[in-house]
Amino acid sequence: MVSKTVFRVHPSINFARLGTSEEYYLSPETSAGLKTDDPNVTGGLPIKPGTENEFITSDDLRDATGNMKRQAARFRLYAYDFEAPDEYPNGGGREITPGDTVFYDGKDREIQTIVWTVHLANKKSAAYNVVNSEGVKAYEGGKVPQLRNPEIYGNIDAPTRLRTLMIDPGPRAIKSDSQKTINFNSKGVCYCGQDGAIKAIKNYPTSFPSDTNSELYQPSGTLDSLGQMKVDEKGRLLVLTGLGNTAAIYDEYGDPMPLTGDLNNAGWWDDGADGPVSSTVVFKDGAVAEAFGGWVVCTDPSYAPQIRNITSVWDDAFDVWVQELDLMPELYKNNAFVETYQPSFFTDIRPIFAAPALQEWTVNLPKFATQAHTKVNQISPQNEPYKTIMSGLSFIRNPNAATPNNPAGETNIGIPLMPLSLGQAGEAFLTVTKTQYFFLEQWNANNFKKTLKGGLNGGEQLDFASLSNCLGGRYVPGVEVSYVIRSTEIYHTDWRTSGSGPFRVKPQPLDYSKAKADEPFLSGGWIPGHDKTDGLQPGDLSKFMAIPWQTDYNSCSIHQTHINTAGVNTSFGNDSTLYWSWPSQRPDAVYRASDVVMNVLPTQAWSIRGPGTFAANAKTASTFQKPLQAVEQWDRIGFVLQGSVIGEGKKYSPQLYLEVESQLDVEGYSDEAVAKWPFNAYVSPPKHK
Repeated sequence: MVSKTVFRVHPSINFARLGTSEEYYLSPETSAGLKTDDPNVTGGLPIKPGTENEFITSDDLRDATGNMKRQAARFRLYAYDFEAPDEYPNGGGREITPGDTVFYDGKDREIQTIVWTVHLANKKSAAYNVVNSEGVKAYEGGKVPQLRNPEIYGNIDAPTRLRTLMIDPGPRAIKSDSQKTINFNSKGVCYCGQDGAIKAIKNYPTSFPSDTNSELYQPSGTLDSLGQMKVDEKGRLLVLTGLGNTAAIYDEYGDPMPLTGDLNNAGWWDDGADGPVSSTVVFKDGAVAEAFGGWVVCTDPSYAPQIRNITSVWDDAFDVWVQELDLMPELYKNNAFVETYQPSFFTDIRPIFAAPALQEWTVNLPKFATQAHTKVNQISPQNEPYKTIMSGLSFIRNPNAATPNNPAGETNIGIPLMPLSLGQAGEAFLTVTKTQYFFLEQWNANNFKKTLKGGLNGGEQLDFASLSNCLGGRYVPGVEVSYVIRSTEIYHTDWRTSGSGPFRVKPQPLDYSKAKADEPFLSGGWIPGHDKTDGLQPGDLSKFMAIPWQTDYNSCSIHQTHINTAGVNTSFGNDSTLYWSWPSQRPDAVYRASDVVMNVLPTQAWSIRGPGTFAANAKTASTFQKPLQAVEQWDRIGFVLQGSVIGEGKKYSPQLYLEVESQLDVEGYSDEAVAKWPFNAYVSPPKHK
């Protein structure tokens, strides 16, 4: 078969993050906690705008007025020589920008411009409830959970519900040489047509909360935009979020609708969003080519960007692609892992060991545990696995241990199995993925490569970095994306023959020429477990997340294990013992850089502290005790960064990861002490009859 040129957007999925400032930095292109070209800086740091790869420092987190900067998602376009069947890693591909010459459709052609189209939407209020004890199982067998805002009549596709509850500004298009910043508000709806020209849509049915509500509670500003888009000096796309605004209707007493839970708050909206990123190449000779597009998710800030998750979104996506989508037959074939496959220590195994040592900077571990985690991080390819502090696989929770008689497997066993972090919906404790565990089994059997395994091209490396910087495993519902990232239906599953490449969300074809001003253009969209294979619409990834996101972030600090299992303790051990929920994405206990003297650590402080945070019960430590305060003050929370990128007039060791730029400290206010783990919830004594 003769090869042809195909175009792909990278990262395949990228993440823009909320902030309150008009200023921004760029999404990271290195992987959290792993080595970079700078020996003093670990990966995961965002990038300074206007640069290729210059890391931000603590001075770049807030603007001159103290507002939190946003993270822009940067997308690039790559050209590939494609010949079916495709392989992964591909080993080819190169980034292209306007002015480059590409051999396309039988001849060399010079690129005149690249037209980017993005369509963001927020369907959270119109979607189904998150069920924290079931997760994706709530959709199995044709079932669906209860709709959010059920008082508004209709099913998930009812026009009245969509008009009232969905935020949809419609699509926007921009050329690679534009100097404009395009806003995702109710004006200027447009898209790129098949001829490469930008076409306006005058009758698109945009929708925002104020369209159907005469009065709203909006504590941070008007929720009338989902963000902006622009291009950089090389024509790459930048997608920015909104300013972290929320909105709520008022109840019959004239108060904002009460925030009655962490996940499903009726009468509320936020400006998180997601949607497809399309790219059209226009050549000087008039030819036009359409790229396989990407997807952008507008989500929570990253308060600890260099702290690695033991299981990330990359690990979950990679696991499902390996086992179900024929990603690497040399690794997984005929429904089993290939025993002769040799993972790379540095690429496949070491990231699992690096994460625990990094998480000691965001949780309240005792000294002996931090020392143990440091030793885990020091394991090298030369060490005999059984002689390391891990004793081979002795302390790793096995994701394959479930049996018909014990469906929970090892997910209900705490100490001594690791990680000691809460699990996904319905499970007490977190496990690594089955692919990660296979890599560890190969390490334990001394069947691995002791050198660095290369192979990822530039675009594939961007995919890996983007997804590996996000929370995996604990989807209740999660931070950036939820359990649906494991659903094969959301992807281009024909990647070997279509040229799309792997890890690419499949967009539902949308014919904007059929938009009508009096009818919602988008539907309720894709849901798992219902044989929907025609692709995702804008808003279909973020609709599985909490609303507003601040209440979930606030609550996901420390919990008893029964938080995942409908209030029933299914784990062995003391039911009152507290465990961490999102220890990488959501710092709980931190070391304040301002208190460090000569690189000597102070006592820890809760990351969320000050007036309104005193916890009468330890299970609500490091939280705003009233969820409305989280909605109003989320942007005051500090960040955890490596000492080598912290300013503040001091020189900190790169071995330290410290909290900076918190606005929650109040002079003269006494913070409660941070107890070292294990620590317990306060349990009321039994009542006498």
